[in-house]
This record gives sequence, C-alpha cells and structure tokens, in this order.
Amino acid sequence: MPAVVGFGLGVFVADAMGYTGSAAWWYVAMACFLPVILSVLFPGPERWKAVGASAFILLLFFTLGGWRNNATYLPEQADFFASQLEAEDLLAVTINSLRPGRKSIRAETTVKALLNDSTSNRSVTGQLLLYLPPDEKTSTLSVGDEIVFKGEIRELKKPLNPHVFDLRAYWHRQAIYHQVFLREGADWRVSQSARGGLRARAERWRNAWFQTFQAYLSGDELAVAAALVMGKRDGISQEVKSAYTETGAIHVLAVSGLHVGIIFLILRFLLVTVLRLDRTTAGRWLVAGLSVVAVWLFALVSGFSPSVQRSAIMFTILAIGGISHRKGDIFNTLAAAALLMLWLDPGQLFRVGFQLSFTAIIGIVLFASPIDRLIRWPTKLLRAAWSTIAASTGAQLGTLPLSLYNFGQFPTYFLVSGTAVIVSAFGAMFLGLFHGLVVALGGESAVASLTGALLGAVIGLQNAFIFFFQQLPGSLIKVPELSWYWALSLAIGIGLLAIWVRWRNWWTLLAGIVVFVGTFFGARAQVPGEVKGATLTLYHVSRGGLMDIRLGGETAFALGSEPAPDDLAWTAGPNREHYGYEPAFTLPFTADTIVGDLALSNGILTAGDTRWLILDKNLPTEGVPSGDFTHLLVRNGYRPDRLPEVSGTPLLVVDGSNPTYRLAEWRGLGERLNWEIHATGEDGALILEW
Repeated sequence: MPAVVGFGLGVFVADAMGYTGSAAWWYVAMACFLPVILSVLFPGPERWKAVGASAFILLLFFTLGGWRNNATYLPEQADFFASQLEAEDLLAVTINSLRPGRKSIRAETTVKALLNDSTSNRSVTGQLLLYLPPDEKTSTLSVGDEIVFKGEIRELKKPLNPHVFDLRAYWHRQAIYHQVFLREGADWRVSQSARGGLRARAERWRNAWFQTFQAYLSGDELAVAAALVMGKRDGISQEVKSAYTETGAIHVLAVSGLHVGIIFLILRFLLVTVLRLDRTTAGRWLVAGLSVVAVWLFALVSGFSPSVQRSAIMFTILAIGGISHRKGDIFNTLAAAALLMLWLDPGQLFRVGFQLSFTAIIGIVLFASPIDRLIRWPTKLLRAAWSTIAASTGAQLGTLPLSLYNFGQFPTYFLVSGTAVIVSAFGAMFLGLFHGLVVALGGESAVASLTGALLGAVIGLQNAFIFFFQQLPGSLIKVPELSWYWALSLAIGIGLLAIWVRWRNWWTLLAGIVVFVGTFFGARAQVPGEVKGATLTLYHVSRGGLMDIRLGGETAFALGSEPAPDDLAWTAGPNREHYGYEPAFTLPFTADTIVGDLALSNGILTAGDTRWLILDKNLPTEGVPSGDFTHLLVRNGYRPDRLPEVSGTPLLVVDGSNPTYRLAEWRGLGERLNWEIHATGEDGALILEW
C-alpha cells in the first residue's frame, strides 16, 4: 500500500509541475535505487537500516511515479502527430470507439501515421476525436477500421460558459488533445478494414447479442438492458438517465466493476460451488484461467471501456491470488491493481472513474462487515438482503466525498434504491447472458421467449422502482459547490469513523464528529447565497445567442433564443442551476420591453450603468440616437461596413450567431479603431454585475 501511495504522489506532483524534467526524475529514481539494493545485499539488525531502506523505497516509487507520468505525456513526445503535422499531410487513424450523436458520429481514434506524396510517410503517436456526418458511408464503419482523411486539426476548447462541465479537461485526462470535424461530402476512405481483428469480432458479437434482445424488448427496457448487460448506452433517453442519476443508480448503466464482479461471481459459483474444481492445485489453476478468460472476454464484448479494463485487471489479480488457496490482504490486492494501472497509464489517477472504483471497494471493505454484524437476521434471504444493504452503504460512504465534489448531489434513499438495483442488476446480468446463450444455440424458441420475457420483466420492474424513488420528496440533496479541501475534510471524517468502527476508540469517534460538524458548517458557508445586485450573462451559443438578465433574487428573464433541452447543459443550464433561478420569460433581441430599471427598445438595451447597441442584420440601424454606448453586440453576421456613427470607445461583443469570417472582419475594425473585442466563441461568456 505505501508503494502505490508514493507512486501516486509522484504522478500528482509531476502533473502539478507541468510535465517537465523527465530526465531529472529518472536520475533521482536511480539514485534511490542504489541504497535499496545495498539494503537487500547487506541486511542488518540495526533499526536505522530498516527505516532508511523504507524511506528510500518510498522515495523510489515517488520518483518513478513522476518519471512515468512525464514519460507517457504524449504532447512532449518527439513523434506526437500534432507537432509533426504538415499542411499537405493526410492522417491515418485507427478507430477505437464509435458513438452516435444527434448531429454527428464521434470516433475516438489513435493516429498511426502521417501520409504525404512529397515526403516520406511518418509513423506518429497520439489520439484525436474525429466527428463524422451520420450518413450511409459512415454507417459502414466498425471499431478497428483504419481510415485516411485530411482535415483541420483543432485543439480542444476550454469551457465557454460558466459552470458547464469542463469537457477539455475530461478529454485531456484521456490523453486526447485535438479534434477534427469532417463535413458531409468530405474526402475520407477506409484504408484497412478490421473485419478479422479481435476488437472488430468483439463488436460483431456485441451487436449479435444486442439483436437477441430486440426481438423481446423495446423502448426503455431495451435501452436499459443493453446498457446494463453489454455497455451499449446509445439508446438511453435523457429522462431515464436523469432518473438513474438522481437515485444514485447511474453506475449500473455503465459497465464497470459491479458488472465484471457479477460475471466473476457467477463463474466462480459454477466452477467452485457446483463443480468443486478448486480442490486441487490443477483445479485452482483451471478456475483462475477460466475466470480470467471470461472476465477479459466480457470486457472486450462490452466495449473495453477504461472502467471495464480497471475491473478486469483487479479481478485478474484476485483470481491469480486464489490459486494459492489463501485469502490475501484485500488492500494489498487493491494496491497491486492500482500500481499496475497507474504504471500503464498514470493519467488514470485524475479520472473520476478510477477514483470511484477504488474508493467504493475501500468503503465496502471498511464498513460492510461491521454493518452486516449489527443485526443477525433469522433467514438466509434476509441475511443476504442485509449484506447487500451493508455493501451498498459502505460503497456510498467510500465514494461520498468524491461524489459531492464532482457531481454536487447525494441520493437520499440510496439504501433502498441502491440495494434494489444491485439485486436487479445481478438478475439482469444472469438473464442477459443466459438469454444470449439460448438464442445463439437454439435460435428463436420457447425457452428464448421465456428468458426474454423474464429479462424484460426484471428491467421493467427496475425502471419503475427507479422512477418511483425519483418522484419521492427530498429524493436528491444538491450541494451547489464543495471545495476540494472540504471534500478532503469529509474523507478524513469518514476515515476516523472507519477506525472507530473497527477498534472502538471513542476519542477517534469524537474527533470524527468534530470533523463532520466543521465540514458541514464550512461547506455550508461557501454555498452561493442570494445575489442582491443584478447580473447580465451573455452566453456563447453556437449559431445563436442568449442573454440572461437577473435582477436580484430569483427575478430573471432572458433575451435571444432558448436552446434545445440537450444544448441547455452546455449553455445557460448549469449557471442557472448554480444560482437557483429560471427566467420568467424569453424575448427576442428585437423586442421592446421595460423591466425595472432595464429597458430594451429599437435595438438599444439599457441595463444598470451599461448601454448596449444591438447590431443585428434583422434590425434597422438607421436613426440610432447619438450618445455613448458601453457595448456593441454584433449578431447574425452584421457587417462592419454597416456600423452607424458611434461615439466613445465601446466594448465590441461578437456572439456565437456570427460566422468565423465575420468575426475576423470585426477584429480588423476593432484594431483600426482601438476598440477592445470580446468574442464569446473564443473568450467565453461575458458576465457583468451592477
């Protein structure tokens, strides 16, 4: 355990230092390695030798973590594709995953080579996001295909609107830094089909498995069953996703450790409990081998997501440990799994999925057994249900600080909803596997109809249960903002509680209570209170425009066009939720209105101490009254040569309704007139307070 902590700290420090000095990390690591070797070759009874050797071992893992983090940082590699790319290059990429969307199909790809007729082809490294039009040509693509194309490589943009999810940071942690958009009719072709590759075969198996569901399930039942059993999440509606999120059950819709664990348990039950193959050393090797093969096969068929890979590695170590027929220390097993994963990809340390996977298991290990012993139930069924509740409670306690910090919410009825979902997921996984096997072996039959109907009934009951708990009053506690230090304080309090549960040290319990109380009041103090002044927020909306004007408290209205519900999460939605308001109405920029001390008339907006001239090609600009304007808002491709006579030095604001070439024209005008310019597509939302 100390080794993985040291390695993780090294990764964290190297990341904070900015991925520089790989050689220095390596030299320090080698310098620490020498005393470790000497302590092994020349052991002694002296205490200082043991302490010194332990210190050098920790320092060795710390420096190895820093070196490994920098050594695997792709943009610093000499063969990183973005630094080698020339204007005439074609990119050859391999598709790792395909995800359909409303407007495009997103492919996560690995860049293999840069192709150029005038220069030699170059092998390169790196990944990028490729967005393709959802046409007939794209529908023929499969995971593992290699395609060649030419397109404009763009760096991922920072969040442009307040409080939205930082998608750039998310993809950076997946080692993806660039994206390409190919429009309909763009020139690209498949250079090598992966029909015979392992990933392509697994994708075809998954599609065939999915087709066995389609004959017996439909609607939300089909979507949830496909997500739960095989990790196919394309069909889940926003309504279903929200319900599972708000009840703390969203983890069952993403194939992860729970699903791999169920596969592992089912197989162990058949091989160990039923067939009793673990009685001999050869049998234990057979059980371990079959378990590992089954886990990795399921990981491949279910999409081979990072969460599944983490779980497969963890259960592989557990299976190999079972060969010795001894119960090892679970923390050593977790540490070995974490160390292996971080060595392969140090960036996983910063991924929420990695953090939640391990904290959930740690919570189960620390709390499940003590909670399970609190009540002795008379029947096996009640004991099994209580054990599931204990495991669910332990997982929630382990992940609570991370959940509040990253997602800002806590499901109130998790004890019941979480337990029910785990039981339901076990049944759905078993039925989904069995149903696929029945159809594969016997085709459409009475048995297949029965297994399909049972699977549909289990999923339907699970969905009804989730929606019921979502509708209960107080089903979700929202924490608008929790700083990292209060999340750490909460984790310390939970750690003290775990110590008390195990050793019944009352001073530890008292310290834990003090920490919990301090965390509660400290976190509560940083929750955004009622804004007494007024706020104007001009959001970036692609091909549109939206302005929220909040006049204090919950009184607010909007100007522009309200985005579609799916787009609201990337524009105004998070900011409105953060401050707890909804606009009473939305008016176009061409409207005339007076609200309090705010007035909009003939394209002139007066708000507080600001005076805006709205330059919209749909609005006339003749006869604009003279006077100073603090802001000029350019909309819908308004041309600079139509600019009326304006006095003063206003801030030139160009929103997302303008094409790129028009923004360039306004930049040129701004430079000539010495006006500052704010482009929402580059600088993000404009926020004013008064």
